Formats: sequence, C-alpha cells, structure tokens
Amino acid sequence: MPELSTIATNAVVSTSSPQSSKIAEQICNRIQKEKLTPGSFLGTVESLTDQYSVSRSVIREAVGTLRGLGIVTGRPKVGISVAQGDIGSILQKVLIPQVSQQKGWMEIARFRVVIEIGSMPLVVENIQPHQLEHLQKLVSEQSELLEDQKLNPEFLLQEFAKKDMLFHEILLTVADQNLISQFHQVVVKYFQQGIQHFPPPTNLFVEDHQQIVDAIKARDPILAVERMTRHLQPVLTMISSLREY
Repeated sequence: MPELSTIATNAVVSTSSPQSSKIAEQICNRIQKEKLTPGSFLGTVESLTDQYSVSRSVIREAVGTLRGLGIVTGRPKVGISVAQGDIGSILQKVLIPQVSQQKGWMEIARFRVVIEIGSMPLVVENIQPHQLEHLQKLVSEQSELLEDQKLNPEFLLQEFAKKDMLFHEILLTVADQNLISQFHQVVVKYFQQGIQHFPPPTNLFVEDHQQIVDAIKARDPILAVERMTRHLQPVLTMISSLREY
C-alpha cells in the first residue's frame, strides 16, 4: 500500500517544479513521521520558507499542490495545517493521469492483483455468514446470466462485470481494512476503463468464484490465496500481452 509521501510525489512530479516537488514530499514525510492529525499546525509560508531554506514561491507551489490533493489546508494570515485526509480523492487525482496511457493502466491492473491476493487471509479470518451468502448469491446470478441465451453480448459483459466487481468489493470489505477498501474502489473505477481488453465471460469465471467461496467456507487461507491467484492469472496474462505492443 503506497504511503502518503509516495502518493504525493507521484502526483506532483508531472505538475510542479523539481524543487517544489521535493518540498511537498518532505512535508508529507513530516506529517507521517510526527504522526500529525488533522488540524495540526504546520506553519506559515514565512516559517516554512525559513525551515526549508527555499523561496516563498517554492513553498507556495508545494503547499498549493498538497492543498489540491487534500493533504493540507490553509488560510491567509493563519497558516498551513494538516487537512482531514481523504485517501479516495487523493488516489483519484493520482490515477487520472495514469489511465491516459497504457503503461499507467497496466500498473493499476497490477495494483488490483496485489491487493486482492494479499487480502485473502484477512477475508478468511473475518468473513460472516451473511457475507458468505451474498458472495454465493452473486455466483449464482453470474451463472444465470451465462445461461440466458437471449442477452445481448455487450449487455451480458456489462452486467457480468458489475457482479464481478461487487464480488471482489465484498471481499475487500470483509478484510475490514478501510484503507484497502478505499484504495480498491478507486483502482476498480479506473480498471473498468480497460474492460474492452477482457474476453467474453465464461463458466470458468463462475467456477473460479465458486472455488474461492468454497475455500473461504473451509476457512483455509492458503487455499483461498491459491484460488484467487489462479482466478486473477488472466489479468496478469493480459498485462503481459499488452506490454508486447
């Protein structure tokens, strides 16, 4: 999971001068190192200028970028403070330029794979009966979609994908890690933009989901990780094939 300083750095390097990008990263590092909470005072433009030994314009640019990302807030004659962080909005601003290029989109796809596989032990540990029932219901609904021969292929893909994303979103919710869940929701939003790269849904996808549910029911984290890894293998294959172009 990326740290605040990494997120900020990735977001500002393409829009700010190297010097202001460095200051923005240092401010983020300070927030993390000192474990500053929302509302914590960071200083005025003047005091930050002295602290980091740079010009006022550099501080203003760094602070402006961090304010745009929702990391800091500030008022004239009052100073700069830590904002009420919203990882979702920060990630959206970071990922928007990423999806405009194929390489960036592939990185997002890899993020999804890492997050989902790594969360499976927590899912097995935390799953509740009603959540298992919901997962099983989604598997059944996907199977019913494939059995309906009258569905338009494009509609089938869209509906199948919605249930697929909900299936995986429930798993991340079960993991009971709010940061992971927020990160996944943002990643999936942009990951869906690559839906045209996916093959038509088949019973194999449904079988994979069923086997994941069965592994969770058996409370077997190792088996759950293995089955999720196998389920996401086509994503990795797709990434490799796109890299060749």
